[in-house]
Amino acid sequence: MKTIHLFWFLFIVSFCSGVQAQDQLTLPAEIREWFRNPDGSCVQCSIGMAGVWQNNANAQTLLWDTEYGPRVRGGSSPSRVADYCNRRGIKAYNVTGSNTWDWMAWCARNGRMAAIGAGGSHFQTLCWWDQASGFWYVCNNNSPQKIDKYDWNSFQRLHLASGQWVVILDTPAPPVAPRYVQWWK
Repeated sequence: MKTIHLFWFLFIVSFCSGVQAQDQLTLPAEIREWFRNPDGSCVQCSIGMAGVWQNNANAQTLLWDTEYGPRVRGGSSPSRVADYCNRRGIKAYNVTGSNTWDWMAWCARNGRMAAIGAGGSHFQTLCWWDQASGFWYVCNNNSPQKIDKYDWNSFQRLHLASGQWVVILDTPAPPVAPRYVQWWK
């Protein structure tokens, strides 16, 4: 009996050890596709993606009519985001100004996604930051099939191009994805 358990344990560990860390830190492409920017609703698309990640059904359904409220479409501003978040009961940090960098780093360190100003008059979803390499990973809701990788200088230009503004859900991050190691080596 113990041999069977050991076999399955080793099989699972060897299978999972090939999974890239970045594959574990974002939503599957088919889920991200739900939040493709249809009509200039990039802020709501980004908040929705973060809502899925953080298991916040109210935030993840902003683009559609649901029991949480009517759909929210079109362009946004910090005051509009505050209004619809208040109406729908979505707890969020709606941050503008020079401290957005600290908020984005905090999100990334704590396993949270954030809706961030990224590109001229555009919002995208900050997925994670690899502190070791310094690369930032962002999902553009105009092309949600891929995750874009930015070094610090490129990421800084991307965020500054839209103005310093981020929206961060005030809900817990999902559990940390397990890290599999070959302990026997």
